[in-house]
Amino acid sequence: MARRNGGNMKKRLTLLIMAVCCISGYAQEDAYLKQLTKELVSIRTQKVSEAALRTAVVNWSASERPKITIMDDVGFDRAAEYRGSDANSFKVNQLVTRVYKRQNMTMVSKGEYFNSTERDIHYSAIEKTIKKGCTATYTLTGHVGRQEFVLMSFNPKSRFKATVNGREARETDVPGVMTVDIGKVRREDKIVITISNLSSGNESFVILNHNPQK
Repeated sequence: MARRNGGNMKKRLTLLIMAVCCISGYAQEDAYLKQLTKELVSIRTQKVSEAALRTAVVNWSASERPKITIMDDVGFDRAAEYRGSDANSFKVNQLVTRVYKRQNMTMVSKGEYFNSTERDIHYSAIEKTIKKGCTATYTLTGHVGRQEFVLMSFNPKSRFKATVNGREARETDVPGVMTVDIGKVRREDKIVITISNLSSGNESFVILNHNPQK
């Protein structure tokens, strides 16, 4: 009887370890992605003042900081995106453009086009404003290695759902911030991102990604 109880205990312990491993698979692991997320939350809290943006540009483009670019290659979901003058409340696209120019001194891509697969740049971000009640879909290709994503709404109280390759983004302890780790991908694999705006109005979202390229 004792042996049977011992076997059951071992089985329960194994299941518990497996459950913990599954949960940890959704946690942010990359330290710099965590740092960028924290700093964006701070900018959001300050209502995106010009002073906050200037500080972020200086900090993000410091020589010891990893390079970052805009995830322009996700394209544009014409049916779901809002493009009015009050779109993109975070001003993240402007922020990253300014950081990129300071880090690289010049535009690498012609036509002011950025690409999340640019060699030796492992971080990318883009801001999208999605109409109320709509789901936007974006596709990335050419990424390599373990892919971590952060999805953040400008309004901390906004309701939204997000998936990356069918894996649901999980809420964090910070309102309006979700993360998802889809594991390793190959260069030829597609990464499909969906964001569903469940709020009563149009909402701006930032997508952050760590692409180790290996």
